[in-house]
Amino acid sequence: MAKRKIETMLPINADRSLPPAVLAQMAQAIKASGVVDHFHIWDQMMGWWPPGLWNPQNAPLAAFVPDLDSTGDPAAVAAYAAASAPGIGLTFSTDAIRRGPAEMMQTMLTLANMGEGQAILQIGAGEIKQTAPFGWKRNEGLRRLEDHFRFYDEFWKANAPVTMAGQFWNFDQAWIGTARQNKPRVWALGGGPKLIEMATRYADGFATMVPNVIPTPEKFAEFVRHTLRAVEANGRDPEAFDFCPWLPVMIHDDREVINRALDNPLMKWMAAFFGRLNNADWAAYGMESPFPVDWHYSLKLIPNRLTDKAYVDEIISRVSRKHVEMTFICGTAAEVANQIQGFIDAGATCVDVIDTLPMMLDPADAQAGLGRQLDVCTRIRQRNA
Repeated sequence: MAKRKIETMLPINADRSLPPAVLAQMAQAIKASGVVDHFHIWDQMMGWWPPGLWNPQNAPLAAFVPDLDSTGDPAAVAAYAAASAPGIGLTFSTDAIRRGPAEMMQTMLTLANMGEGQAILQIGAGEIKQTAPFGWKRNEGLRRLEDHFRFYDEFWKANAPVTMAGQFWNFDQAWIGTARQNKPRVWALGGGPKLIEMATRYADGFATMVPNVIPTPEKFAEFVRHTLRAVEANGRDPEAFDFCPWLPVMIHDDREVINRALDNPLMKWMAAFFGRLNNADWAAYGMESPFPVDWHYSLKLIPNRLTDKAYVDEIISRVSRKHVEMTFICGTAAEVANQIQGFIDAGATCVDVIDTLPMMLDPADAQAGLGRQLDVCTRIRQRNA
């Protein structure tokens, strides 16, 4: 059996504070590199950081970008990127709560055409910071997600309007037309047994955080084996199922730059809630969780409400250097690529390289961050040709 092509993915900075030309230049550079298969656009209403942490002392970029919450609409950003760099794949990650399944499918069919056949929807149960402040109920996420998966499945099988009773959406001869030139892939996004079970019945793949949900290549290989057995048991082709780890990294040739970032309050905050998404997992390393062990960011974190500096400082004070080191894959491009390779060897079919370091660098060095990400993707492409 021939080895599958390993795909690469990079997120695009869709901050509304930046001129659209910056987005176009980034898209063109990524496309021109020839080593990235997909742009990744997040569907975020607000960021992850309390407003008090975003300042020039922690991040020089704060002098030019007023906040980390002014994100662009993902469908509009994806379309603009496709027009700026024709032929690049488009990946859209979102939740099942804020957009209906028919509307989402219409968007993805459009993006699949714009991406010349390459479009991926990564969809999960949602985060409270995207839902509760805007009138949505986060606890409906998994049930809404099942409606999404069922409708997508029915739509692709149907040659006539779809009638389907769901938990939140009921379709009565619902139809969005026969034009289906390019089928977007649909990946479940997140973790947990219910989500994994739905993915093995309906989805084309699974995306999750590494090392934050699955900490080691050995654990990842175990997850891949278990999931593929379930895919096959559901009468589906395991060889067509994708696994995409989201990989938070810090890439730089100067180790001292990385060392300073490991002590930066912005990264300590990330480690506090993102280091291990199941906070109880810290105990396996003999470490205490900065948040209570039953606290989960997707159910609790609404950053713009965290205006009590004493509370934020108390959480950060519980974050050790080791917490941060275990949250990110750090090093030169060669070192980061070598660590990522372990997860590819364990069964990853696509890798999403997410570099958080540029937000803390001076503008010139931050701009060079894209080149370092491309260097990682080049090494991955060469090693897995």
